[in-house]
Amino acid sequence: MSNVQSLDRALNLLEIISKHGPISLNELVEMTQLSKTTIHRLVKSLIENNYVKQDTLTHQYELTYKLFQLGYASIQNIDYLNIAKSLISELAIAVTETCHLVIEDRHEVLYIEKFIPNNAVYTMASKIGQRAPMYCTAVGKSILSTYDEQTIASIWNETNIQSYTENTITNFDDFMSEIRDVRQQGYAEDREENEKGIYCVGTHFVNYRNDVQGAISLSFSTTQLHKKDFYITQLQETANNISKHLGHINS
Repeated sequence: MSNVQSLDRALNLLEIISKHGPISLNELVEMTQLSKTTIHRLVKSLIENNYVKQDTLTHQYELTYKLFQLGYASIQNIDYLNIAKSLISELAIAVTETCHLVIEDRHEVLYIEKFIPNNAVYTMASKIGQRAPMYCTAVGKSILSTYDEQTIASIWNETNIQSYTENTITNFDDFMSEIRDVRQQGYAEDREENEKGIYCVGTHFVNYRNDVQGAISLSFSTTQLHKKDFYITQLQETANNISKHLGHINS
């Protein structure tokens, strides 16, 4: 086996363990169709390099925090995110609701910051490092609205479209109608499409070249829908402030 092939297989194992761990050796064999000997050798190397650990009782494999440390170090090196984090914390406190900061990664949204004020009405189950589809999240819709229809269609076709609630949009024509609304109004909405009882409003921010750098959202209980217009105003103001800090003079 070549070094490149071994590397590809080891990386594939990391992804599988990330999604399905803790996981047994037999399950890894079944999912990869590799031999036990090959799996054992690759996992042994990942353990020796502190990417994977094995439970002493169950003998199942799971990831260590090393990948998180590497990813977090990369994120910390992006200066504008520190600006965004500071501003979303102020936003969350001002509206007493949960605020998220995301970036697009491989046609998904990646949550890189979550701020919950002490007096938040409702706390979402979302976590930093979590991924979510773009089509059923306010932040994802906002980012997608900056793309042309051909690009959106390509991303849509590569995505496993499914209904998380009865409100999830699963028809492409309906989704494009939604995207046109997002472009017109300047923000996106998640109307209980990802989680029942939770409503989200989101919008993206840009740099001096007008390149989308990320998006922010406010998530709140549907019992607070009477405050939606206020939330949207505050959200857009914060996104504009982030863009201004990134040199976008037309924000």
